[in-house]
Amino acid sequence: MPTEFSITNNIRNVRAHIPAHVTLVCVSKFHSVEAIREAYDAGERHFGESRVQELKQKIPLLPDDIHWHFIGHLQTNKVRDLLKLRPYLIHSVDSERLLEAINAEAIKQGIVQNILLELHVAKEETKTGLSKTQVRLILDHTATAWRGLRILGLMAMATNTDDETEIRRCFNLTAGLASDLYSANETVFQAKPILSMGMSEDYRIAIDCGSNMVRIGSTIFGERAHRLKAVFFDQDGVLFDSMPCHAKAWEMAMNENGVPYTAMDCYRNEGRTGPGVINEIYRRLHGTDAPQELIDHIYNTKSNYFLQLNKGQLPALIPGVRDVLQYLHKNGIQCWVVTGSGQRNLINSLNDTFDGVFTGIISAFDVKYGKPNPEPYLKAWERSGFRKEECMVVENAPLGTRAAKAAGLFTCAVNTGILPDADLEAEHADKVFPNMAALLKWLQDSAILSV
Repeated sequence: MPTEFSITNNIRNVRAHIPAHVTLVCVSKFHSVEAIREAYDAGERHFGESRVQELKQKIPLLPDDIHWHFIGHLQTNKVRDLLKLRPYLIHSVDSERLLEAINAEAIKQGIVQNILLELHVAKEETKTGLSKTQVRLILDHTATAWRGLRILGLMAMATNTDDETEIRRCFNLTAGLASDLYSANETVFQAKPILSMGMSEDYRIAIDCGSNMVRIGSTIFGERAHRLKAVFFDQDGVLFDSMPCHAKAWEMAMNENGVPYTAMDCYRNEGRTGPGVINEIYRRLHGTDAPQELIDHIYNTKSNYFLQLNKGQLPALIPGVRDVLQYLHKNGIQCWVVTGSGQRNLINSLNDTFDGVFTGIISAFDVKYGKPNPEPYLKAWERSGFRKEECMVVENAPLGTRAAKAAGLFTCAVNTGILPDADLEAEHADKVFPNMAALLKWLQDSAILSV
């Protein structure tokens, strides 16, 4: 007979494979207070969360002697709220900008915050983290620059693969760097460095490679129900009715620089970054990328035409999109923007225009590759911290739909442009709607929001 699911039994089974010197962090993000309490009653005291708001809600409901670890991607605008909660350890310090923000806020609050530096070792562009060089430079300035921080070690995530050789490469590289730093100057870390490596799928390999802290969630708490938790919205043609002006601006800028271009070309290229649009057309004509000087000139010209056509005002909103956003927000669903746009006036206006409903924004300034490459949607998904089954995309363009599907995300296409539905269906959109009202009705009628 199958054994009845039990968090206590799961912990016992995990503990059987963890040496005494390895700290077990039970990854409790998105799990209930009752589930955490069962793990606590089984003797666990280290728990990992990835959302500041969720952590804020759980702390008052659980015992005071829990050591809370923050393990998710941390935005700089959330640092102040997180530090007020006095987390035991922040694992995911993945950029110098975030490091500086935590240091400044810790000094302001009169505390010294324990952190780990997240090292980027995975062969995945979408994973965040510091390079070995950045880690060395940060530690060289620990005493003078980081008065609000106590750097306890390194955190790393291995490449998402079944190849054990590659996983070991990631963990051995991290362990080797920590060993080198500690051997060269034992004052860099105040004790032998923490190595936070290994999750449910690979923690045994991580321990074998030297990990002394593992982060285990699903093996202990089980899989979460696949409830919709985040929706990633494209910007132009989904939030703003901006595509007619974009099409006209692109047509004017391209043609006056000797590059044949029509409104239909614009709609078929929608979703690419500005340089990507120019190169795609230029390669078709000349078999090579456009010179950088020409790219800069055409894109600046296009941006100026766009502002002129809008007379300095923001484009109108897509009819019904505000209702969709408010419905999702009211139901506790995160809303994100994922756009190939580099139009700063639109990007900077998003939260003011939509009453602060957006949790995060991924734009042309955040990615190396624009749509139809899946990088923008993969980056949004990773930063959300949710499972892919808990996320959804709203697009209006074929290339954006292609990017979302390549990222493995459920994709709704709302056809707000001049292209036929067949163009969206050809990119395997899961649902195609004629307008936002139809999308809203589907959301209200479906079980996608239910637990």
